[in-house]
Amino acid sequence: MPITQRDIIEYYDTHQFWYDHFWSETALHYGFWYADTKTLAEAILNTNKFVLSALEIGSRDIVLDAGCGVGGTSIYIAETTGARVEGITLSGVQLKIAKERSVKSPASHLLNFSQRDYTDTNFKEETFSKVFGIESICHAERKIDFLKEAYRIMKPGGKIAVVDAFLMKEVFDARERNIYQKFIEGWALPNLATKEGFSSDLGEAGFENIVFHDMHDKITKSSEMLYRYSLFTYPFSFITSKLGLARENFSTRYQKPLFDEKIAVYGVFVAEKPNDQEA
Repeated sequence: MPITQRDIIEYYDTHQFWYDHFWSETALHYGFWYADTKTLAEAILNTNKFVLSALEIGSRDIVLDAGCGVGGTSIYIAETTGARVEGITLSGVQLKIAKERSVKSPASHLLNFSQRDYTDTNFKEETFSKVFGIESICHAERKIDFLKEAYRIMKPGGKIAVVDAFLMKEVFDARERNIYQKFIEGWALPNLATKEGFSSDLGEAGFENIVFHDMHDKITKSSEMLYRYSLFTYPFSFITSKLGLARENFSTRYQKPLFDEKIAVYGVFVAEKPNDQEA
């Protein structure tokens, strides 16, 4: 069955509790593990730092966190740089948490969270100087729809960063197809873009100076953690799905072979909107 926006909202509304208690209270993403990284919390913070650095965010920026989850990265950026940050999510549960946490932040006056679709935000043209999405743009049926909207609401000279998984091929054998389908179905993803396809979409949307940072080796430890977690949750997920009580969700089990067998790569695209619109 096709993944609908309602499916995505339901997934995060019903699964946020598990992320909070078994992964992280501030973020839902893999995180980047370096040689000196000791904990998952540090790894997640490393992703925030990477995005901040890649986009060169400063105090004069107005930033959009597209698919902000519970607002952890938005709050970090506002507190660290003094930039104004707007976080948007489809999930009412996540929105409530993000707002509650932002009120407690010393940068609360720089933060705003709202419930919006990042492919149709209703923001005015050229509102933001920086836009990013961390493991959120994969939920778009057509990634080009997000990229065109990001371009529309971005100021000339602005920058975009997308942290996500990207397919390395378009044609699969039967085993690869099964791994891919199990991966996307559990996490309510309509599809993954190919690396080449997403780069092409960035160009079609109007972005230039497109760079891809391969971060596969930096998420291996988190991938292994999720796989071990799946060994305990697999029986429960199998039973509840067969009884029709919940969507089949074996993503934590299949994400490891998806990356290990190079069916997909995890990385960061960074690109710029031309400063001279007449050029």
